[in-house]
Amino acid sequence: MRAILTAVLAVLMLGLVPLPVADAQSQPTATTAAPQMATSTGWQTVRTMNVRSGPSTQYPIVGELKASTKLDVLAWQQGEIVVGSNDTWAKIADGRFVYSNGLVKPKPDQPPAPGKKLKGRWIDVNLSQQVITAYSGDTPVYWAVMSSGRPGWETPTGTLTIQRRKIVTVMDSSNLNAADTAKLRADAQQYRVEDVFYTQYFTDSGDALHYNYWKWDTPFGMPTSHGCIGMNYSDSYFFWAFATLGTPLVIHY
Repeated sequence: MRAILTAVLAVLMLGLVPLPVADAQSQPTATTAAPQMATSTGWQTVRTMNVRSGPSTQYPIVGELKASTKLDVLAWQQGEIVVGSNDTWAKIADGRFVYSNGLVKPKPDQPPAPGKKLKGRWIDVNLSQQVITAYSGDTPVYWAVMSSGRPGWETPTGTLTIQRRKIVTVMDSSNLNAADTAKLRADAQQYRVEDVFYTQYFTDSGDALHYNYWKWDTPFGMPTSHGCIGMNYSDSYFFWAFATLGTPLVIHY
């Protein structure tokens, strides 16, 4: 781990990735209400999958998708848990749903358009495309497929900033605000996760960028968290090395 950190910091110091410090125009603005997600593109099936008329295996089968079929997702919807704790289904057309466990989103060749542009070093988080991008001014320097808040636990939108950083921490649902804690209890979704690396909080209610090592029943790109932005190890490590306290995030659909 120390060798990886040394290598990344060396690249940054050599100027291979220009990282000017954010200026006054990159300061945060108030959080805005989240609009409806845009169509999420670039998905494909990992195996042959049934298409159903609703988000449950109790609904009739109305079609079939072969492995490696490319498709777009119009919306994510809560439904039946079929594998693990994953209750997310993909709406691919009116009256047509597939279970999210059988989908994958490869990293796109180019990042999606940012919500707006800032000066200096900043991060764009596209909740529709589930892609997080590191920017130096107008230039994207790194992007990755991520996983944001699941239906009912959507990640807050707006221009926020990194408020706190923990290289390793414990994520415990009892540390959330009173409203979220009550919501978790009502849904029987309390949790405690040890050894969460590269955690960077961008709200005071526990939403953060972080490494998500326990994500096995859904691929990255699927919105399955309680509001956080989860990534694989190498991607979360890059954003840990890239950002610092006060780095702005533009979070949008």
